[in-house]
Amino acid sequence: MKKALIVCSMIIAAFSVSALAQDHGAPDSIIIGTVTVPQGAPSVMVPVYAVTDDSVASLNLPLRWYSSDNKINPGGAYYFGPLLHWDEITDTIDLEHHWMWIHGNHDTGGDDNPIIHTIGQRLQIMLIRMVIHTGALNQFVTLSPYTDSTHGAPFFSLLGGTTMFTPVIVNGGISYQWGDIDQQATSPQTFELAQNYPNPFNARTEIRFTLADKGRVSLDIFDLLGRRVRNLVNGNYDAGIYTAIWDGTDANGNQVSSGIYFYSLSINDKSETQKMVLLK
Repeated sequence: MKKALIVCSMIIAAFSVSALAQDHGAPDSIIIGTVTVPQGAPSVMVPVYAVTDDSVASLNLPLRWYSSDNKINPGGAYYFGPLLHWDEITDTIDLEHHWMWIHGNHDTGGDDNPIIHTIGQRLQIMLIRMVIHTGALNQFVTLSPYTDSTHGAPFFSLLGGTTMFTPVIVNGGISYQWGDIDQQATSPQTFELAQNYPNPFNARTEIRFTLADKGRVSLDIFDLLGRRVRNLVNGNYDAGIYTAIWDGTDANGNQVSSGIYFYSLSINDKSETQKMVLLK
């Protein structure tokens, strides 16, 4: 009965989360990973990370997914770190309406249990198992948060339960490509600059880009004022898929400050720019 009352209180609180306190420090985040599924895999695990500078004692995370042929869907969640020791942590899946509801509370009475406090570092807190049914088509299945009258809004609740706020949530999902992955990687048909992962990030992030043609490539990092912070790639490249790593340092090897940055890719007469967030 006590647990039922706590669940009800979490739902009611979620309805009014927009009227509650904003995150007062650096933005606390939930980062949903993005994974590429190998050929013929029956399922894949999508990692979910937390980055906090607060003592998070409960969470509410309603998620939706979209599969173009309804043949890829969540099959459950597996918990790590502090969540393993919480008195309550559950997930509910509705295949018909395409929602997954994850919610939990660190302590419902008795011995104290750990809270989520990552000190600004990225910590894996769960895996979401995505089931791939026979005949699934090539597609990207997105996992993203939502708000409704049944499950409320995504929120973190601090120790003591007096403060709730909405964390920054980075969407993720799976890229399912049936066929020869290696051949697809060596013969791309498009020029693309992907969203960096993770984003927001703390220590380092990966930037993947796809080249359909051979040419001279430049990949640069800029700050909000348009000043070039770092050149990551500068040279001649063949068509293919590449990954660059940025560790949050400038051209002199100094750590840059937290904030919004832009990364820009150019080859021949083409260019593309994306935004990313560095958190410390």
